[in-house]
Amino acid sequence: MAAGISLGLVSVKVGEVRIGIGLAGGLLLSGIAMGFLHSTNPSFGRAPRAARWILMEFGLLFFLAGVGMEAGPDVAGAVASVGSRVLVAALALGVVPLALGFLFGRYVLKMNSALLLGAMTGALTSSAALRLVSRAAKSNLPALGYAGTYPFASILLALAGSIVIHM
Repeated sequence: MAAGISLGLVSVKVGEVRIGIGLAGGLLLSGIAMGFLHSTNPSFGRAPRAARWILMEFGLLFFLAGVGMEAGPDVAGAVASVGSRVLVAALALGVVPLALGFLFGRYVLKMNSALLLGAMTGALTSSAALRLVSRAAKSNLPALGYAGTYPFASILLALAGSIVIHM
């Protein structure tokens, strides 16, 4: 985790904007590296299953609690001032692109559903969604799709945020 955090803290200044993969991206890349090294040398980086479970579950719980506590007042204020239109617009913006992406990937690209859903959760940068998809698939296959799209989504999300702030 220390290697991932260190990697995630590295950023490059482009003009007035600092760009990096962030803590989550650094942790993901170090996790991939550790997983690869463990697959070639099983005694390297071995952690008991129970310890991995605790880290994943508590990490996810603390993340969701933090997001909820930060978003709660803003969501209540937005719904009170704008009404249900915000909820309908948010639902449409969240569901329509995902449904179209899934249909395109499944029927045009003929992708495996578990891999496709993993890629979509990576594009959303949602580790909570990846966990649910992996549980439903009873496989780690969705993590392959997640690992392929998450770094790109993180970089594009950081760039988009920086652009919006500077507008």
